[in-house]
Amino acid sequence: MPEALGSKILAEFQRSKQLGTPLVMRQFAKDWPANHWTWNDLCRAVGSRTTGIRGNAFAHGQSTTFFPKPIAQKSIAEYFRQLERNETSDERLFAFNLRANAPGLNHSNTKRFHTLGIRVANVPAYFFGAPGSDTRIHYDFDWIDLLLSHFKGQKRVWLFDQCQNDRLYQIPGTVHSAVDFSRLEELREEFPKVEQLEGYEVVLEPGDTLYIPKGYWHHITYVTGSFSITYRIWPQNLREWLKTSYSWLVGGTDIVLNKIPGTSAWQAQRRAKAFEAKYRRPL
Repeated sequence: MPEALGSKILAEFQRSKQLGTPLVMRQFAKDWPANHWTWNDLCRAVGSRTTGIRGNAFAHGQSTTFFPKPIAQKSIAEYFRQLERNETSDERLFAFNLRANAPGLNHSNTKRFHTLGIRVANVPAYFFGAPGSDTRIHYDFDWIDLLLSHFKGQKRVWLFDQCQNDRLYQIPGTVHSAVDFSRLEELREEFPKVEQLEGYEVVLEPGDTLYIPKGYWHHITYVTGSFSITYRIWPQNLREWLKTSYSWLVGGTDIVLNKIPGTSAWQAQRRAKAFEAKYRRPL
């Protein structure tokens, strides 16, 4: 990257991080190995492995669960071929560990972030989606800054800050909204506060990187079959470390509790009551 361009991106990133506002860094990841992978490369790398495929959380009755559960087991290579053909479906790979399933690929990307003056956790999460699939609107429970780099096709992202919680009909005790944004147009009368939302809309192209500040709500729609890689930025001071540690403790406890038989249903009922009390309408 030319020095002048690198300095410009650094200045923009530092300003966005200080203000806590999103930033699209166009072509920041254009030289990453991932930006040059073909679908053939990916299919060869995963071989005959299979994995759990996730779908729309609302359509599968998982709108109040912390992490959506897989709806089916599928050959990873077969799924990648569907993405290559741009076949419309709600199927996604969520926080997928591609590094473990495709060890033959070059996954070295973290050095690129040194130009931003930050350190990231070298635990990338890979997200694949078919055209028309979406990630329910949420913010990440660990309260940490994210860097999402996109590859192949297009992905649309809506972003909202914490001031929009009520307008998003946040489900009490969760980082999720009661609104299925994949059906937003037909739900506007049912959830009238969404008309007052103020936020950002961006469309990511291959090689683009999006900075998502901690606590920012994001809804993601896959316009075409594509994938992204997300890295978390290490907290930079004691206050951030304490907040992130507390969030991991609370979120981790919730995940463990929901593995106990009957607890998930009890949690859903409790949250539904809290939601109705807050918004004067059923969840």
